Amino acid sequence: MRLSYHPSVQKDVNEILEYYQQAGGEGLADRFYAELSTHLQALSEHPERCPFYLGTPPFRRMRLKRFPHIIVFRILHDRVRIMVIKHEKRHPAFGMRRQ
Repeated sequence: MRLSYHPSVQKDVNEILEYYQQAGGEGLADRFYAELSTHLQALSEHPERCPFYLGTPPFRRMRLKRFPHIIVFRILHDRVRIMVIKHEKRHPAFGMRRQ
């Protein structure tokens, strides 16, 4: 299924990449980006396999395996809309007002 992104998702990713570049160098940031890309590809193929975010429709989530971040998204009739990419420890409401 085709992916679409809320405009703020790019900012989310840039902030995470900047953090990992400062914390562990370019290699760590590259590993994060590679894992994120892999998960987005998997999400586009089978979004319905992901659980509902906070147990409530319409939002779903996918956790990254090696990094403490989640992808929160909605399944629409013709695409998957990525709403926010955030650290697991962020407040659950962070990014949830995005349309």
